[in-house]
Amino acid sequence: MTRFVDTVHDKLEFKFKKNASYDLDNESIYNNLKKVSGSFFYQKEMTNIFITAMAIGFLRNNPIAIKSPSNSIPTAVFTKQEKWMMIAVYMATKRAKVDALYEPDDILKTSEEFANGGIKYVDLIYKGGSFDDPLEQLEHEFRALLI
Repeated sequence: MTRFVDTVHDKLEFKFKKNASYDLDNESIYNNLKKVSGSFFYQKEMTNIFITAMAIGFLRNNPIAIKSPSNSIPTAVFTKQEKWMMIAVYMATKRAKVDALYEPDDILKTSEEFANGGIKYVDLIYKGGSFDDPLEQLEHEFRALLI
């Protein structure tokens, strides 16, 4: 089964536009999460922050349209797994059929909206958690949302 999935996975060449966006109103949050040494995203790719924010935005059912797009996250950097997470979020929220795989712009837009809706939660977890370790706080938040 895994071999079949890997084969299908490798054959699907998914073409997003060149850059994904976060809302410029949230730029300082993204920059702080990436540059502050105490952050669980310290020196990681922006895609890590984006996907985490998207997941939390999805779990909290909080998509927010982007008003001022940054166009600054190269989509070529997204891993195959991250792309499949974006597809899964789109399929779950739009009740889409398989032919939706041919709508990469819609998939990316949906992912951006959920990331936009989740980034402030990520920031709150980082700043106001009751745990000493922000990563432990993030794990706790995900577990609470999944139950």
